[in-house]
Amino acid sequence: MTEQQEPEATAPTLAELSQRATVLNQMASRFTELAAVAKTDLDSAVLAQHKSNGVKSISTSIGGSKVVTWTVREPKTPGTVVVSDRAALTDWVHLNHPEHAGWEATIIGAFEQALINAAVHDKESGAIIHKDTGEVLPGLAWKPSPAPSSVAPFWAPDGRDQVMEYLRDGAVAELMTTALQLGQGAEV
Repeated sequence: MTEQQEPEATAPTLAELSQRATVLNQMASRFTELAAVAKTDLDSAVLAQHKSNGVKSISTSIGGSKVVTWTVREPKTPGTVVVSDRAALTDWVHLNHPEHAGWEATIIGAFEQALINAAVHDKESGAIIHKDTGEVLPGLAWKPSPAPSSVAPFWAPDGRDQVMEYLRDGAVAELMTTALQLGQGAEV
C-alpha cells in the first residue's frame, strides 16, 4: 500500500519575498500616515462635541456589531493643589503649627505634603481649605487639570477579530480606495 504524499510546498523565491516585503512595507508606511490623519480628525471632532455637547464617546459598528468605542480621555482629577506663595504658607505654618516649622523660615517637608494632601478647593469661595478643619490655607492655589486632548479606543471582546474578518471579506475595499485617493490629494 502506498501512502499518498501531499505535494511538497515550495519555499517562496527571493524575488517573491522581496516583492511581498516591498508592497507590505509601502502599505504599512502609507496606512500608518493615513491612520494618524484619521485619528487626528476623529479626536478633533469628538473633542469638539465633548466641549459643546458633553459627548464622551462614539461607538463604531461593523456588520451590525459594535467593535470599538472611542472615549474622551479625561483627567483623573479635576485639578491639584499647588504651592503658589511659599512665604505665605511658611508664615501660616510658623504661626499656627510651629511644631512643623524649621529653625529658619521653612516648613518641614512632610508637613507641607500633609497640608497639600488635606487641602481641597472650595468652589464657592475659590479658596483652598483644610478638608478636616475648614481653615483657609494661604499660599496654596488650585491648578485645574487641562482639558481632554485625545480619544482612546476601547475594543469589544471580539472587535479586532471582526475588523480583520471585515478586511478579509473585502468589505473595506471602498474605504481603502478612498483612503488611498485622499493620500494622493484627490478630493472625494
